[in-house]
Amino acid sequence: MPTKTSTKKSADNSNACLLFLKNRGGKARLSELTFSQTVIQDLITKNIAKVTNTGNGYYLELENKS
Repeated sequence: MPTKTSTKKSADNSNACLLFLKNRGGKARLSELTFSQTVIQDLITKNIAKVTNTGNGYYLELENKS
């Protein structure tokens, strides 16, 4: 069971990843990300981001919220 400290750190990392994506125009190459797989998976599970294959590589991009 995660402790409050680890949960808070994970939330901070998720927010940092979101800020990083927003500053990069909403998407970034997966190979360029230094965030953990857990942080990236958390954003995907919460439908905040998605992974797309452009033919030139895999990108993590923010979901369009309408």
